[in-house]
Amino acid sequence: MQRLAEENPDEAEFIAIDDQPEEAESEPWHSLYWRAWDALRFDRQFGAFGGETPIPYAAISQYARDNDIIGADFSLFRRMLSAIDDEWLEHVARKQKEAET
Repeated sequence: MQRLAEENPDEAEFIAIDDQPEEAESEPWHSLYWRAWDALRFDRQFGAFGGETPIPYAAISQYARDNDIIGADFSLFRRMLSAIDDEWLEHVARKQKEAET
């Protein structure tokens, strides 16, 4: 979100950026998973009345094949990407619930 705000300074005030805990520091290896999630996040199904499904296995698997992520590396890649996606889905669900109240 921070990058989005920096790229769109006129809209930055409308982009909600959560405060990041001090202990949450980004490591260079994180970018592999964030780039993958960003590329795949719209491959999911979206409900007609809101809600999102997890990124499908087929999309994750194809992305991994396209990027030569195989074997044990694929297993770790899938778990990490799924962890990011699970957090996103929880975030979306919280936001929808807040909007309903």
